[in-house]
Amino acid sequence: MLKRTFVAVAMVALTSGIAGAQAPKPVPVKPTPQPTEEKVAPKAPEPPAQPVNIKLEVTITDQTGPGEASKKIVSMIVGDRQGNSIRSSATVPMPMSGGMPGVPPPYREVRINVDAHPILLKDNKISVIFGLEYLPQVPATAKNATERPAEGTASLNERLGLVLESGKPVVVSQAADPTSDRRITVELVATILK
Repeated sequence: MLKRTFVAVAMVALTSGIAGAQAPKPVPVKPTPQPTEEKVAPKAPEPPAQPVNIKLEVTITDQTGPGEASKKIVSMIVGDRQGNSIRSSATVPMPMSGGMPGVPPPYREVRINVDAHPILLKDNKISVIFGLEYLPQVPATAKNATERPAEGTASLNERLGLVLESGKPVVVSQAADPTSDRRITVELVATILK
């Protein structure tokens, strides 16, 4: 009997030990951090636009080989801290050698688009955000000045951030045509109008 009691007590002890070992222990819960409001310093307001106009003159020089260069000039007057755009386009025929009689030649668009946003600075300086899209007429071939190739058109597309001195012309870009010896040079003059 004593042996049965000892076995029963041992079984109870063993069972409670196993049950106690399998019971999950409470995990301490950390409080979730609450988002804190970061204090951001207020951005200083931009200075107001000055009541001054700026004349911008863009000269595009298109040079192929040793021949005479073609020049296009676009000018605009823009207020301080204002954005201006000029859009100029046309559709031109592209004559092709061996064209079919009575069939009109294909056409393509040519364009000059200029965007400018000037900001007056100190010491007679002007910061200008400048954009140009130039898709010119295909230049005449050297063999026949009236015939133009139907393919191989070149274009120039640029966006520049510049600091210019009032009235001083600056060559802001020179680009080479990837298919020929053609060069496109862009000169910009920004002049403060008093």
